[in-house]
Amino acid sequence: MNRFRGFIAASLDGYIADREGGLDWLAPFDDVDSGYGAFIAEIGTVVMGRTTYEAVAAMPGGWLYAGKRGIIVTSRPFADAPPGVEAWQDGLPALIAHLRESAGAAVWVVGGGGLQAAFIAAGALDRLDLFVIPVLLGGGVPLFPPELTPARRLTLEATESYANGMVRLRYALS
Repeated sequence: MNRFRGFIAASLDGYIADREGGLDWLAPFDDVDSGYGAFIAEIGTVVMGRTTYEAVAAMPGGWLYAGKRGIIVTSRPFADAPPGVEAWQDGLPALIAHLRESAGAAVWVVGGGGLQAAFIAAGALDRLDLFVIPVLLGGGVPLFPPELTPARRLTLEATESYANGMVRLRYALS
């Protein structure tokens, strides 16, 4: 049975993107080995919403997740998807069941807090690695949209601090 993972960065005041949806504020923290290489090696499938997909697809250098199965949760079909990327329109419960039945490596719920909140609400997210970035954005895209995020207790499994002030918090969701 597949495991579902979250791996996401947020500003100290709880935003994953600035007011314009930008991520440039993260660039000064790219010089630290945050364990992404080990994390992505465990991943067989990436799941993301349409907005995150479009942002990732627009980045220079080609599809970031080549060699991984990509599932885009969307209500609209799309064209010109990279190899191994497909649209999912049958709802989140069916997707979770489909992925749980599939053998293979872990599933990463990428990007937007709304999709991660939906996986949490469905009881599907098993682990969340949250990187707290020592930046105050003062507004933007919230880590977890309040209207979509259920009350939930998490168990802290590990912490790691970095010289640049970033902190990694690993939580289990039971």
